[in-house]
Amino acid sequence: MKSSTAIAHPNIALIKYWGKSSTVGNIPAMSSISITLDVMESKTKISFPSDLNEDTWILNGSKQASLERIKMPFNQLIKMSNVSDSCLIESDNNFPTAAGLASSASGMASLVMALSHALELELSLQQIIELAMLGSGSAPRSLFPGFVSLDVTGAKITCSTIAESNQWPLEVIVCITSSDQKNTSSRAGMGISKKTSPLYDNWVGNHQKDIQIALTAIQSRNFEQLGTIVIDNCLKMHQVMKTSQPSIDYWNETTHAVVQRIKTLKAQGWDIFYTIDAGPQVKIICKPDLTEEVAVEINKIPGIESIVKCGLGQGARLIDE
Repeated sequence: MKSSTAIAHPNIALIKYWGKSSTVGNIPAMSSISITLDVMESKTKISFPSDLNEDTWILNGSKQASLERIKMPFNQLIKMSNVSDSCLIESDNNFPTAAGLASSASGMASLVMALSHALELELSLQQIIELAMLGSGSAPRSLFPGFVSLDVTGAKITCSTIAESNQWPLEVIVCITSSDQKNTSSRAGMGISKKTSPLYDNWVGNHQKDIQIALTAIQSRNFEQLGTIVIDNCLKMHQVMKTSQPSIDYWNETTHAVVQRIKTLKAQGWDIFYTIDAGPQVKIICKPDLTEEVAVEINKIPGIESIVKCGLGQGARLIDE
């Protein structure tokens, strides 16, 4: 068997999903829109060493106790190939893992890309999308560059780029307020919210309106309109989390401080907006000419661990090593 290596970048959801319509296939309860980042990346290498006695996953240099977190796409791909050799999976993220920075999305996208190639499977793009989704509901978005739409209509899933990186070259300042792994995983949190939040049904029922507003804003390059709906959608999702039982609150003190500073800058006329996924990190979206100024302002806030400046990135791809 040959070795294969793939890279994928994390994506941040502008219009988010929170909840699953079905655990079979790991299908999200609603559609979503995201942007793929360019600086942060997950790299996965697949090989079949002759002296390996069992399938082994090494994440960021540490051997994992099991393949539990990647077993659904991994097992499905192995089954499709009928390969019996033991597989070595070596995954590395150049950014904090399981800390609300979409490492699962980029990790699963790079895994499916590398493993399917190593196994010499001739898969359609739709098959790759569905396999990536088995590992993470947002992983299909990391297969694509730029602005990405993940459309969920019942059990039908489609994913595609709606605007290339160079068609609206916005930039993202990722404010890392904690690199600790979060206490509640996204998958567990979604299940809790679906069962217990009194706001969940309304969140699902009205979601398509947010999708349409965001699509219109992206198509017309309307920064203000996009920012307004992105912030609103973000806050609605976190309210669903907070009204769950037990309550889920991923924000920390620094997260709140960053959001307050953004509100102040916006009131002063700065063209910026923010979004926050299932974690304490704040992502600030701005036009390229403002990136440095915004980064300087945000870096003054106590508690910021680091700031990563990103452009819009490529989709998942194979690389030579």
